[in-house]
Amino acid sequence: MRWMGIGLILAVLLAACSQTRYFRTTGNLRVLDSEPPLERCVLRAGDFFILKGNDFGTPDDWESGVNYLILPEELPAEVELTRERDPATIQARVPEGAVSGTAWLHVEGVGEATFEVQIEGGVTPSLALPECRPPGPSGSN
Repeated sequence: MRWMGIGLILAVLLAACSQTRYFRTTGNLRVLDSEPPLERCVLRAGDFFILKGNDFGTPDDWESGVNYLILPEELPAEVELTRERDPATIQARVPEGAVSGTAWLHVEGVGEATFEVQIEGGVTPSLALPECRPPGPSGSN
């Protein structure tokens, strides 16, 4: 029984460590999850993806440009704050011309995050995996 408890603790620690390695954050910002899982899935221009975290600011901060998400090649992504807490959720859309590389998320007064995105043109094999299907626009969720 004791070994099972230790195994459970190690599994939780491993899961926590794997998340923090993928989403590198500063300040108080924490990115908890993505849909689809960006560490395993390929996106295309026009695809939506969701980030869940502890605090992504206010809708006004996103609309004014104080908060922003920049994809590789310095392309700003369209972002909508869809939930302010429990967890905070933003939905972003991959712009035309985006390429694979490091994305940069800035939330004023909270912190920043960087993470890798895989972006390809055309239909990709990863779309065959159910977990890699991108979500639709927030109005259709």
